[in-house]
Amino acid sequence: MPSIETSNLEDYAVLWTAATLDNYGRPSVYSPIEIQVRWEDLTTLSSSPQDTIQTLNAEIFVDCDIPIESILWHGRLEDLPSSPTGLVKVIETDSIPDIKGRVSQKSVRAIRHKDVLPTVITF
Repeated sequence: MPSIETSNLEDYAVLWTAATLDNYGRPSVYSPIEIQVRWEDLTTLSSSPQDTIQTLNAEIFVDCDIPIESILWHGRLEDLPSSPTGLVKVIETDSIPDIKGRVSQKSVRAIRHKDVLPTVITF
């Protein structure tokens, strides 16, 4: 039986992990990697820390910690177009522990992101 943190992760996503601000104060991200996820498109409202209402567009179940402001694209890294569309930006994270508190099911909630990636930092 698969563990709670990897059960039902049958989709793939390309992840650009949030990095730091560049020299001009704009956000930057690390080079893309492919991760296994369970991607659920949705349309629901959420309130931000600034008490503004925003529309969530996806809930993505993952098996790793993903920082807020990271960018995701639904699909395989090998299928990634040079100018991807349908990008989402992580705005909320969640972790639900099992009954014994040993492992957790992790998820992120995301909003649509403009189809232009931030500065990508390569290694």
